[in-house]
Amino acid sequence: QTSQGPLVARLLEYLPGGTFVDAGWISPAVAERMGRIAGQVSLALADFEHPGLERRLQWDPRSGLDVVQLLAPSIGSVQERVVAAAEAAWSVLNGLDLPVQPGHFDLTDDNLVRGEDGLPDGVIDFGDVSRSWRVAELAVTVSGLLHHTGPLVETALAAVRGYHTVRPLTPDEVAALWPLVVLRGAVLVASGRQQAALDPDNAYASSALDREWRIFEAATSLPAAVM
Repeated sequence: QTSQGPLVARLLEYLPGGTFVDAGWISPAVAERMGRIAGQVSLALADFEHPGLERRLQWDPRSGLDVVQLLAPSIGSVQERVVAAAEAAWSVLNGLDLPVQPGHFDLTDDNLVRGEDGLPDGVIDFGDVSRSWRVAELAVTVSGLLHHTGPLVETALAAVRGYHTVRPLTPDEVAALWPLVVLRGAVLVASGRQQAALDPDNAYASSALDREWRIFEAATSLPAAVM
């Protein structure tokens, strides 16, 4: 029952294959397919219209700096580092011309389903569908790769190649990509730590803290890409 009356939904309680979030290493082949799917979803949603798209989410990178600054007291001992990284990323993004459109904006290793060939071939969790910068679709996917082991630059570049094949990046989107990855990492740390403080019995939130910090550390380990 909703404000618009009863709605019928089909619930799938189990999807075979699983996701990639617990994989130790993400191969370039898997990362490239992830990027390609992100591009395909971006294309598919480009003309999608719905009143529900017009909402302000804490995961919308256009609000990323505001989110980090608002939640800064929850970050703890690394507060200054996280806020400074978000501000540096925002200083780059603020001067760029970035197309805006609807997107999934959560196509991470946690929401891409493994196919029989070991490559991602399905998408779950459309809870963050909204309107934001188009290139944020790729930035979210890339950020999700950074807590895994192995040559992270190689896997990140593979995801970018996969996306660019079907959704060519503009020069400003190229310039924005890594700052968006850094900003995503900062938002993850701030949001995750606030949620864990508010709900200490939330095992999902607590278990993600280390992963979120690794994403942030990996993203900020390439300061030249931000500046």
